[in-house]
Amino acid sequence: MLAPPAADAAHPAFAKLFVVTEHLPEFGALVATRRPRANGEAAPCAAHFAVVEGGETAAPEYETDRAKFLGRSLAPPAAFAGNAARPLSNTVGTVLDPVFSIRRRVTVPAGGRVRVAFWTVVATSREDLLDLVDAHHDRNAFDRAKTLAWTQAQVQLRHLDVTAEEAADFQRLAAPLLYPDARFRAASDVIVRGAGPQSGLWPYSISGDLPIVLLRIDDVEDMDQVRQLLRAHEYLRMKRISVDLVIVNEHASSYLQDLQVAIDTAVRSGQSRPRLGDAPAQGAVYTLRADLLSTEARNLLLSVARVVLVARRGPIAAQMARLSALAPLATPARRMTRKAKSAEAQRAAATAGLEFFNGLGGFGDDGREYVVALDGGATTPAPWINVIANPAFGFQVSAGGAGSTWSENSRENQLTPWSNDPVMDPSGEAIYIRDEETGDVWTPTAQPICDGGLYVARHRFGSSRFEHEANGVALELTQFVAVADPVKISRLTLRNTSGRPRKLSVTAFAEWVLGTARGASAPFVVTGMDADTGALFARNPWLGLPRPRGVRRSPRPPNQLDGRPRRIPRPQRRPGSAGRSVPGRAAVGRGGRGPRSVRSARDEGVARRRRKRRDRLAPGPVPLRGRGPRARAADPRG
Repeated sequence: MLAPPAADAAHPAFAKLFVVTEHLPEFGALVATRRPRANGEAAPCAAHFAVVEGGETAAPEYETDRAKFLGRSLAPPAAFAGNAARPLSNTVGTVLDPVFSIRRRVTVPAGGRVRVAFWTVVATSREDLLDLVDAHHDRNAFDRAKTLAWTQAQVQLRHLDVTAEEAADFQRLAAPLLYPDARFRAASDVIVRGAGPQSGLWPYSISGDLPIVLLRIDDVEDMDQVRQLLRAHEYLRMKRISVDLVIVNEHASSYLQDLQVAIDTAVRSGQSRPRLGDAPAQGAVYTLRADLLSTEARNLLLSVARVVLVARRGPIAAQMARLSALAPLATPARRMTRKAKSAEAQRAAATAGLEFFNGLGGFGDDGREYVVALDGGATTPAPWINVIANPAFGFQVSAGGAGSTWSENSRENQLTPWSNDPVMDPSGEAIYIRDEETGDVWTPTAQPICDGGLYVARHRFGSSRFEHEANGVALELTQFVAVADPVKISRLTLRNTSGRPRKLSVTAFAEWVLGTARGASAPFVVTGMDADTGALFARNPWLGLPRPRGVRRSPRPPNQLDGRPRRIPRPQRRPGSAGRSVPGRAAVGRGGRGPRSVRSARDEGVARRRRKRRDRLAPGPVPLRGRGPRARAADPRG
């Protein structure tokens, strides 16, 4: 990729067009560079090579074209298809989908040992990259790098006062931050009850752009868990994992506030520690008091937090041990569906009369449709899609049946995943048919289950139709959208050709995005079912609201998805007793004016009401509006 994640998320296929690969025979290394799109843009470069310790039996082979390595058949890849592995093509240059692949053939004698070390290095210039390749192109380089990495890790752990066991717990804690896990989140009813827009976090200076770890504490005796989680936060930031830590003080309000003082002291002492090495990733620590939070804000925090911990349950290791392991998913033996006996006759009938037939497809119905006939596991050279849409809603579907649905904007408002993958063509939507007596499962399209039979796709303006027959059942699936409504219609027709009654089940499946990327929006999608109609629904309350006026730019870097900076409002300044903290004011690294007294807030309110009363009673137009001396002097109302 050699580019920021935002570029890959916005348009993967376009971003890869700027990557150029080459091969260095003297090192046996593959090099990839990125052509800059503008003056002054950084041009990172990467290299990949292998060092063999043992008997090598053939010259190295390499590949940088993903389509040539994988092909359209995913199991196994094209590079390993057949009885003997095909030689790699040694392709370099400007490829549409670049990869690094190096093959080294070795002979391992009985009782012997061969070591192959694969290196991937990256640099900001070609000269620095070649120096790295030369320095590591040695058999002793691996042991040297391993020793240096171990030494650096020990120094970092000592600096953070973290043991090796704690570091392992922190890394296990990072998993649900990167890939949401239901075991670490609040219960489903709590998530549904607290689901709300992202703007609900802004009054507390929390942008919501980063994953959130929520710690609930109500006793000063559990401060060890706060200190451990602060070390975990610093450790994850040092590992470039951006995360926000929110500590909610649920202790009953009292005059001393000893727990709040202890939390603030621990946070300040942790942040005052000198940094080690380069600047860490983004992320901040927020301390909030439950008695100053509204019920909606507390429920929203519980709803969006990727990890919810309770201090009284002990350290991180103990809390993770309490989580019951999810039962492993059953993997039933795949039953191969039986193809129709008359596959050849069906293929001949489907392709008869096609114009410009090329072996896979041709034009039919006097050029009104394009017919693709896939038989024996064949695929088109690239996904051959049909775009079907009205002015505000639409979807695309390939000859294999994979596709994506969107509303208003295919990039910003994806309903189901858009892969933009010229090789894999993954499917986020599917319809499955199951024989309830035999357990056979198949689909009307070639994706995601291909039984090797004949699949016919007919793309035409405004609709696509798929035909397939297996297990004595002929299937016909027609897909289109309503003329003016945001509705996608998929009509499946089943025809029994077996001569006996059949008991079948039909299951529709769709992965929901409701945003720009599934990985970013999936944790916030709420699903439900309408009891009256039996319809499933999904909504994402996190998105879709316009940003309020009078907001300031977030100090964070651009958003990970669209590359644009987030905007969050200034924290609310609630009236409170003198010396009492206000939610959001203890956010580390964010300045503020501090809390205001009850008297100042009351005086300001009285003055505001007097000004409103005076404005209502003052006659005549107001020539100038403002609060400066010139405006007051020109105001006839004084």
